[in-house]
Amino acid sequence: MRQANTTVEQGGSDLRNRRRRRFPPPETGRLLSGLVLALSFTTVASAQRGPVGPGPGEDDGERRRFQTRELHEEFDLDSDGRLDTDERIAARRAVEGREADRPRRGRPGGGGVVSRLERPFRAAESERIGPGDVTHHENRELYDVDILRTLFIEFAEPGWHEELMAFHGTDIEVPGVLTVDGRVVGEVGVSYRGNTSFERPDKKSFGISVDAYDDDLRLMGYRTLNLLNANSDPTVMREVLFSNIAGEYLPAPKANFVKVVVNGTYLGVYGNVQQINKDFTKEHHGTAKGVRWKVPPDFSGGGALTYLGEDLDAYRKGYELKTGSATDADWTDLATLCRVLRETPDEELADVLPRHLDIDEVLWFLALDNVFMDSDGYYSRGSDYYLFKDPDGVFHMIHYDNNETFGGGGGRGGPRGPDGPPEGGFRGPPDLERDRAREEVRTRPGLDRPRRGGRRAAGPPRDEPPPPAAQQSRRGRGGRGGGGGGITQDPLVFVDEVETRPVVARILSVPEWRARYLERVAMLAERELDWAVLGPRVERWRALLIEAVGADPFLGDPEAFRSSLDGPGSSLKTIAEQRRQYLQRHPALRTAPPGNDDLERED
Repeated sequence: MRQANTTVEQGGSDLRNRRRRRFPPPETGRLLSGLVLALSFTTVASAQRGPVGPGPGEDDGERRRFQTRELHEEFDLDSDGRLDTDERIAARRAVEGREADRPRRGRPGGGGVVSRLERPFRAAESERIGPGDVTHHENRELYDVDILRTLFIEFAEPGWHEELMAFHGTDIEVPGVLTVDGRVVGEVGVSYRGNTSFERPDKKSFGISVDAYDDDLRLMGYRTLNLLNANSDPTVMREVLFSNIAGEYLPAPKANFVKVVVNGTYLGVYGNVQQINKDFTKEHHGTAKGVRWKVPPDFSGGGALTYLGEDLDAYRKGYELKTGSATDADWTDLATLCRVLRETPDEELADVLPRHLDIDEVLWFLALDNVFMDSDGYYSRGSDYYLFKDPDGVFHMIHYDNNETFGGGGGRGGPRGPDGPPEGGFRGPPDLERDRAREEVRTRPGLDRPRRGGRRAAGPPRDEPPPPAAQQSRRGRGGRGGGGGGITQDPLVFVDEVETRPVVARILSVPEWRARYLERVAMLAERELDWAVLGPRVERWRALLIEAVGADPFLGDPEAFRSSLDGPGSSLKTIAEQRRQYLQRHPALRTAPPGNDDLERED
């Protein structure tokens, strides 16, 4: 048997031994099918603790939010590196039994919350499609932005949805056969992925491990697929749009659109976003070596590279290691970076910090995050990004999970805050005059205490400068961990917040770096938010997607899709125009004209 791969990929996949290709025998398949119909799903997963709750005897306080439960090794009884049907049945019984021991949470006024395991699959009336019904793109790259490829997944059992629901949040994948461009790629491992995006919509995101059962199996050179559901995004475009823009300035995941068909049923349009793994670092940083961490959703803001002391366990709770070969020395380097950010004297920072952090990349990272108003990123709550430590010991920050850019999703209170969007809704841009009036009321004597859910930056009146940066940083912070400032998020928000956003505060404390950052913010606003530039990009994808969106069983409203892009009111065009207008009027950017030679895009 092969040893476990040394690199943790999505879903804790290095915790399984690399699988051999082997299809489940028909008799065990029939056994699973019968069991699927017999099982009752009577439990609920707490969204505040992640998709799978603790089992008997586990301490809730010690569990990290959204932590993947490692079950594969426990139930791989024959140690063949994969779970056959009988082993998955045993694993499901264990998962459901452990959840059943937890008290059921009810809504105010009585009545239990509907369990995620009780939610039916709601695409039964969708269009039926086979490989012969779609256009094939045999000679086009996987992330080609000008095509709409269809991916076919075939599960042996009709109860695939229930099984994927049961194993969400664990390292157990369900075997399925992937077919692309009329060619059977092979057996792959499939899981439902996502946190907030999993809890809300009927349309689930998929994670696919192409190499789950064959180390050498690839799809056009890639071993992992992330098929994302564009949660709370009627434009369907934010994630793909931001990734493609960001990729022109720094290493960022490639992304395009695909259609997904499961067991012949069309499930709609998905964002196809590159996995940040060792293939990504080899492609973008020139090496497959190094160490990666994912900073998962953290509503406390505790994953922002704040210094937590010398105890490495403090960092293990907030940073999810993705490289199985990492040692305590790598954790020590992470803690050292945090200490350098916190304790290095101002006069030494320009010499010391570049030894630990790629300053040029991070300046682009911060500028993009701020300009495009990621309600689910570093500025908003200090989480939802990747860290990569290269073989030279220098750290890099990488965007991911960008469906709440362009002011989407979180609003002032973050995705789950009291001022967040309605269920499945879209906040759109705020009214600038209304927000200014609200801010005037809020700042009257006696109303200076933070309100529940936090506050947003109100922005300066047209002919007046904004408040001092320190005051702006507190206004734009939002609730626990932020939530973003929306259209009026100040480009200098958090400049004095060393304790909560040390990367922003310390980098922008160096005059040269601050000037470069402001130049980049000004350039991005001038160039990338200009609808004359952004509009054609959006229009190209609208034409590509309109028919597929109309047939999408979870969307199915082409007019709402069109309106969300450039219609009146809360459209992508309105957001871009208002954000650009706000930034261009900002006093700090008037002295930072765009177009300097060092601001050009990467080749």
